[in-house]
Amino acid sequence: MELDLTHIDGLDADLLAGGIPKGSVVLLAGAPGTMKSSVAFTTLFNNALRGRRGVYMSLEQGRDSLVHHMRGLGMDPDAAGGNLSILDLGALREKFEGDRGPAWLDLFKMYGQTLRSSFPYEFLVLDSLNALEILAKFERMRREVFELFTWLQGLRSTSLVITKLPPDVEMAGDYRTFANHREDYLADGIVHLKLAKRGDFGVQRQIRVVKMRGRRHSTDYHALVFDHGFRVTRILG
Repeated sequence: MELDLTHIDGLDADLLAGGIPKGSVVLLAGAPGTMKSSVAFTTLFNNALRGRRGVYMSLEQGRDSLVHHMRGLGMDPDAAGGNLSILDLGALREKFEGDRGPAWLDLFKMYGQTLRSSFPYEFLVLDSLNALEILAKFERMRREVFELFTWLQGLRSTSLVITKLPPDVEMAGDYRTFANHREDYLADGIVHLKLAKRGDFGVQRQIRVVKMRGRRHSTDYHALVFDHGFRVTRILG
């Protein structure tokens, strides 16, 4: 089995049992502030530095804002040698502002497929599934999410799909589901990021591989630390 690496210290070998099976669709689930977008971007950036192309499709944050944020974390897209494309799909949002729905989703898919012909990307980040549901006005949620995931799998690229969990679910620690419309069953993998209380005042970012088809992986939570780059360590104390 061919594996794709995140190149995040401590994640591939220790949590993923070697990496992500190539072509998988993986949910990055978590509440606001858990650095989902940053982890996804780091994966693209690390692979782009090694000559593998990736695309970051943003449905919410503007390109300039995203680039500014990632440069602040030490990841300058210009250093990727043309192997990293950041797309702000604001133009599509504006074009279909008064006519969102299935036509918007079809155009989104067509855009992604056409881009792959001219820029054969091996990694794709969709930020976020929540925004796509609103823009495309999903009416038959499960069916339309199923069709979206089938399309992503058909790309044969490794896809990281960001999905936001409500803060109240995070605070209650009720993790019976990591999705809004059972896309957790459709995804090949789920990576959960959360903020965990440490003592009376402290908060620690943590990460867990909930599932990853084809891998005998760890299911324990680990600390997610950012210090000139991400690294994953065991939780001590």
